[in-house]
Amino acid sequence: MKNLTKLSLMLLLVGAVTGLVFANQACKGDDFTIMISPRTLVLSSGCDAITIHSNIPYNEVITDTVAINGVPAATGVDDCGDLVARVAVADLADILLPGQTVTLTLTGDLTDGTSFEVDGTINVK
Repeated sequence: MKNLTKLSLMLLLVGAVTGLVFANQACKGDDFTIMISPRTLVLSSGCDAITIHSNIPYNEVITDTVAINGVPAATGVDDCGDLVARVAVADLADILLPGQTVTLTLTGDLTDGTSFEVDGTINVK
């Protein structure tokens, strides 16, 4: 029983560290990247929003221009100081079809006059 507890704790720790590594992928590199959450959307789960984490510095974004597949997104800042965008699942219902891998595109304008467009995928079940 003691070994089972140790094994369970070890697996929990490994899972937590792995999750943090994947969650922080968007904070690395010179190119803009995104991580979509959830990675797999189960339509029957009641999930009501899709969140996109990026490595785009929040203070360089004109927030009222941020959209996901053309749908205006709510914005926020993460612990890295980067843009987080969120949109309701209902607003993308026409493209979120079961059994599909759907490309989501985060777009917006930056304060230096340039714009960004970054793609990622989400699996829909």
